[in-house]
Amino acid sequence: MTKTKSKLTRFYNCSVCNQEYTAVRISPKKYCSDKCRKSAGRLSKAEKRIVKLPVSEEWLFVARECHRAGTVEILHAHTVETLEQLFQLRNYKFRTYDFNFEKKVSRYHLCHIQPVKGQSSVGLLHPHNLFIGPSLANQVHGTKCYPGVGLSISRFNLKPRWLVPDDMADSKILEKVQKYLGNTLIEYAKVNPIRMSQRLSLAKWINKNVPDCEHPLSKLERMGMTELRKIRATFEEKEVYQMDLSTKRSIVVALDEAMRLSNQLPEGQHQSDIAFLIPVLTVAGAWLSRQDEQEGLSSILDRPYGVRWNPVALRNGMDESTFRDFISFTTFQTMQGYPLDRKMALNTIRKYLHVPAMTPDYSRSNSSMQSAFKEQYANFYSQVPVIQKAILAVGICSSIQEYEYLEKVKEADREIAIFESFGYETCEDEYDYSTLNIQVEEDYVPNPNNPRIRRYVEPIYVDF
Repeated sequence: MTKTKSKLTRFYNCSVCNQEYTAVRISPKKYCSDKCRKSAGRLSKAEKRIVKLPVSEEWLFVARECHRAGTVEILHAHTVETLEQLFQLRNYKFRTYDFNFEKKVSRYHLCHIQPVKGQSSVGLLHPHNLFIGPSLANQVHGTKCYPGVGLSISRFNLKPRWLVPDDMADSKILEKVQKYLGNTLIEYAKVNPIRMSQRLSLAKWINKNVPDCEHPLSKLERMGMTELRKIRATFEEKEVYQMDLSTKRSIVVALDEAMRLSNQLPEGQHQSDIAFLIPVLTVAGAWLSRQDEQEGLSSILDRPYGVRWNPVALRNGMDESTFRDFISFTTFQTMQGYPLDRKMALNTIRKYLHVPAMTPDYSRSNSSMQSAFKEQYANFYSQVPVIQKAILAVGICSSIQEYEYLEKVKEADREIAIFESFGYETCEDEYDYSTLNIQVEEDYVPNPNNPRIRRYVEPIYVDF
């Protein structure tokens, strides 16, 4: 007589969602569904990433800011999206290449709208409370702030368990950060890698491979990349690798930050004032790009070879430095939350600038030039309508110039509409043909031996 094992239905709790499920296996599956099994895999991956927090340059930046503020509660109200935005902002600050290694100073600061050292509040480390601005203006501004803007937490509501003592190590601060962020950090780590810092990796390499190094590992880990590269280059008897990177122009940084904040800030007066600055900064940047010996402004308005266009010029008798100071001061104050006097800003722009020509002159360019400088021309073509719209927005062109430009836009729109009404079908690959003016008889049978159409014919199988 054959014996069979009886299958007993057992009850288990899912390791992910804790929901009860049944299984006939002797040992539990741990997960109630494939969805929970995959989620558990992602969680495990996230936990492995979180272990790297103390060696990540981005999260060490967070630790330093928490140490400066004296609490990890400056991370209040963060989501996965805002954490991503925070690190994008930090990385953009790094790419401004603003640090002067000789003087040990930065040209730009990560400015707080609500200050970290406020009298009754602590400004949050949040993309809605930060912007990149000139270091001098930030130092002069100090801890002043304006009501109703930025993000902060009351000093009276700070909880002792989240305070950061002066002598706490970065690794211990990040342990508190991990507990404070909780599930938000886990969700962040599921979709964002946390990589080891190149700087710390180089410090460990020097500690391991340079026997006569006078600095212990703890000091090496506090050094910058430039100092560490010098130590390694000296040991290997090589020249120090140096990148020749120009500092980003302040008006480019201001325009980028105005565009970021106008998209990220919640709707309100502050967001609206910053959005109002975008055409103002665009026009000012276009004017500056046409001045002598002004480099680094191609992201606002390029200068392709063979094209003449001076869209904006300074009026006779107006002082250039005064106008530039006005733009810089107004931008910084507006981003800090000071209410913008829009009428005054527009009147000042119109007082200083005028429009010599609304459209570019391509008479000196030709097809060979455009082919040789393809990327530059493509960049310029995309910038022209942006500059023209900004000129109209601030109202510095004459009525005749505005009328002529708008008429040209209407004519271009009519031509595009006529072209689109034809209903052309464009080719997508080498075997695809436009249907325009091509007629095929209904009983037409394509030749299967033709290689150009063979892939459109059902295969024929012959059984030998």
